[in-house]
Amino acid sequence: MCVSGLFFTISCKKRPEPQEVALEFMHAIQESNFERAKEFATKESQQVILLYSIFDGKRNENEREKIKNAQLKVVDHMEEGDKASVTILNSSASQQETLQLVKESGHWKISLTLESILPTYVAPPGMDMKSMAPGTLQDSSLMVPDSAVTR
Repeated sequence: MCVSGLFFTISCKKRPEPQEVALEFMHAIQESNFERAKEFATKESQQVILLYSIFDGKRNENEREKIKNAQLKVVDHMEEGDKASVTILNSSASQQETLQLVKESGHWKISLTLESILPTYVAPPGMDMKSMAPGTLQDSSLMVPDSAVTR
């Protein structure tokens, strides 16, 4: 009986809530583990994560340590149908960041846009992130000063 109860508990594990997905995503970003971060993001967000990883590679060691040591705490969340938002307080920047999530194949996923990581970014006319293939982000017009990326 105990064995069947254990099997039932394991097989009935629920899917992560939006808050859990947001924290897992942010922890992966903290560790500069962008492959893991992609697991928590929509397919459309993959290029944004790639771009963010390029900016992350330009950080100095002090900035990287500050990010890794930051405490992350969910301070608010809202779920409405297949959309959700999770607000996280980042202790290193003493600011809140709201992540947007959508359901993709029944799982909550982070939905990123260029504007979500670069608030002052304005896309050139006709630019479509969905159609960009990996490695096409080499254009220097897409690069912004490090100060615009540091939070």
